[in-house]
Amino acid sequence: MKLVRKKRVDEIDPSSLREFDLTGNQKRVFALGIELFNHGKFWEAHEAWEQIWREREEESRIFFQGIIQAAAAFHLAFEKIRPAGAKNNCEKALTILELFPVRFLGINVEELRGSLKELGRVDLSKTPHALKGLTPRMTAL
Repeated sequence: MKLVRKKRVDEIDPSSLREFDLTGNQKRVFALGIELFNHGKFWEAHEAWEQIWREREEESRIFFQGIIQAAAAFHLAFEKIRPAGAKNNCEKALTILELFPVRFLGINVEELRGSLKELGRVDLSKTPHALKGLTPRMTAL
């Protein structure tokens, strides 16, 4: 497997971001990550998607970087309770996901951005009450 350098958001040309075909295994891993994410198993989703991110070479692979950071943000908000890390990953994820249209690879990206924005507004120092009602989901569009 060829090692592809991780690019910063400012190195990405948004006009070059195109959907791509996932292999059969990548489709299964992507779906598994979505299922894990929707069941609150954010770290496990992160790990699943990282497999795909490492295998892809095109610029659009940054989408996986965005959803991986989203999963990390929710993991740090709901499970590890590290407010600063959650906010940092939330901001990174939003910066990346803002590059993408409402729908990408079948995912409702706008809904995910909405969940991240809501997390960004929450005072995480008051957990768990601050997170009441915030249920991040990743759905098809």
